[in-house]
Amino acid sequence: MKLLLVKVDAEQFALRECEKNNISATLLSDGVIEIHSEFPENSSVFCFPFWFLSDASELHTGLNSNGISEVSNWYCDSIRNERIEHKWSCFWLTCTENGFTSDFSKFDKLTSTLKKRVSRIAKLADNSYPQCDTTVSGLIIVNTKSPDKLIIARKARFFGQRRMKDDPAAPSRSYLKIEEAFSVFNNSPKAGDIVADLGAAPGGWTWAALKRGAQVYAIDNGPLKKGPLNHPNVHHIKKDAFIWHPDSSVDWLFCDMVEQPLKVLNRIKDWFSNRWCRYSIVNFKYGYSDPEKIIDLIYSSKGLVPYTQEILCRHLFHDRDEITVMARLKSS
Repeated sequence: MKLLLVKVDAEQFALRECEKNNISATLLSDGVIEIHSEFPENSSVFCFPFWFLSDASELHTGLNSNGISEVSNWYCDSIRNERIEHKWSCFWLTCTENGFTSDFSKFDKLTSTLKKRVSRIAKLADNSYPQCDTTVSGLIIVNTKSPDKLIIARKARFFGQRRMKDDPAAPSRSYLKIEEAFSVFNNSPKAGDIVADLGAAPGGWTWAALKRGAQVYAIDNGPLKKGPLNHPNVHHIKKDAFIWHPDSSVDWLFCDMVEQPLKVLNRIKDWFSNRWCRYSIVNFKYGYSDPEKIIDLIYSSKGLVPYTQEILCRHLFHDRDEITVMARLKSS
């Protein structure tokens, strides 16, 4: 089987993305979509999938089994004629309300069991996340809501979404979104970069930039809290983010405002058309509106594509009813 893993309640959006790209697909179970045709190599056209499993199968376990023994047996049988000399990816993915996340406890138990049978190979197991849009080989186990069945595969493509570690100095959970976006985009502010954060308060995204040594213009009438409060590298400008603009170009534009998507898009187009930034990360809240229409507009000639050299849209693990767009602008 070929499967997409998506966030529960976002399956219909992923199915429509497949339909738009002439990919035959059906919903298999909560968070799991089966693909019946070829799947494109370029995953940048997809917003909602978390993983693509190209060779998945079902592994039946007992009702009272945790699956460790069955997975260990399956893997040892599958590598019987292989010689493994390098690190191999091993992910035990669990379906949560926010999406699929790696279960490190299950990974530890599985590798401990494998060491009793294939010690040298088990020591090469690696559960560190690869870069966005990277295909990994090894062992991927998916713990769905079925009590006696796992999904198991030897190869998968990672779309970049994952749970991030919180920081007690971060003033809001939005900090997790920007940290995840940095990981997906494989890019983030560097020491000395200048960042403009529109709608910054209480400062979650600002804090992520400050930790990397950037100078931040935090644009918001509201107060900053915790780490960003009175930070020497913060210039808190209490003005309307839909009106303020820099006197000269900055390196990064951040925007996580709770506003209508079209209003945010028009403001971002102002920034892009005037080349007030080089990179941007923007969050669009779709709420009760159709995210497909927002994505189509972003990628249209009336959206952001005409100004960008690279653009990536993802429904992040830490996003709710929202999508995050990462972009690198054209140099001229």
